[in-house]
Amino acid sequence: MTKTSILIAALFTALPFAAQAETPGEQFMSTWDLDGDGTATLAELEQMRSDVFASFDANEDGKLDAEEHAVFDEARANDVAGYEGQQRAQMQKMADGMTMAATDADGDKLVTLAEFQTSTAKWFAQLDKNANGGITIDDFARKPAQ
Repeated sequence: MTKTSILIAALFTALPFAAQAETPGEQFMSTWDLDGDGTATLAELEQMRSDVFASFDANEDGKLDAEEHAVFDEARANDVAGYEGQQRAQMQKMADGMTMAATDADGDKLVTLAEFQTSTAKWFAQLDKNANGGITIDDFARKPAQ
């Protein structure tokens, strides 16, 4: 198993107690901020999404079919389940950016790498709350209680 595969497996199998102990966005940043500079860029998200795609493309045909996507969906659901409250809502929003509905541009029930990557910019924009061109831990700050 490659370092990237291990990293991706860790991303989608986080233990609930570990997730709850983290600062909002900490797991995301430790996984997606590839150079560790405190900012996840669009290029870093594109690279990681390529790696994520490859990890779930079991038959290596360059497409995620319904069966492969179901495994991917389950992994994301398991990851989201490890969070509570606002963190869970934030993680669900991130997970929703990788659903088949969000990535299957032509509606053929197959997601190609190109389709998966095309949706990255939209996903990035949703996560970049302050629209400064980079995702930082500040983009995950808890909303004040009302």
